[in-house]
This record gives sequence, structure tokens and C-alpha cells, in this order.
Amino acid sequence: MNLKVYIFILFAFFSFCIPAIAQKSEVKIVGNPELDSLIQYNIEINKNISSMDGYRIQIFSGSDRKQANAIKTKFKIEFPEAPVYLIYQQPYYKLRAGDFRNMIEAQVMYLQLQKSYGQVLIIPDKINFPRL
Repeated sequence: MNLKVYIFILFAFFSFCIPAIAQKSEVKIVGNPELDSLIQYNIEINKNISSMDGYRIQIFSGSDRKQANAIKTKFKIEFPEAPVYLIYQQPYYKLRAGDFRNMIEAQVMYLQLQKSYGQVLIIPDKINFPRL
């Protein structure tokens, strides 16, 4: 046999015979307790927040509640997956649709609704958090 083969066999034999030595060490994290309390305070504040800034599309604004409900029903049939909100701001009923985080997301539905509902507007509003 060749010298290289002997060296390889010898190397393989010794590498399996030498026991592995594990290093024992501990990791100790030193943190500021004031920072921990600040993080906990921030978590508690964020639990109470149920909405965020975003956009909705206003498809109706008028003083007739029956007309607002009729448009809402029509909208739910055409777009069953999109949320729709009926808001009363005296003396007007406003029908807004969608929960869009930015103007670009709202623009897609805006173009679809413009064909069916005529004059629609993209309105800045508080929206619900998106589903994860």
C-alpha cells in the first residue's frame, strides 16, 4: 500500500480514539433593572392600543341612514372579504371600507370602487391591526 493510505488510516484511527474535551462555561448577562422596568412599562402600554394610523376608503357620506345601510349591504355582497364600517358623525352617516396601512394598498381598491360607486375618497383614519 501507499504511504498516503497508511497515514490516512493512522490519522483516522487516532482521531476516533482521542476523547472529545467539552468546554464548561457559563454566560452571565448583566442588565440594568431600570431598563427591565421600562420595557415592562412599554409592554403594558402597547396592550391597550387596539388601532393604528392608516387609510380607509369612504364610499358614502350623507344624512340618510337607510341609503347608507343599502350601500353597505351592496358592498358586502360585492366584497365579502373587505371590512366595512358605518360611522355617524352628526349629521352625516359615513360608510368607510378597508383597513389599509398605506396609501398604495388603498389605491388598488379605490380604483375598483371608483367604477361602481362613483365619487369615493381615500381618508386617513384609525384602522384595526392586520391579521397575522
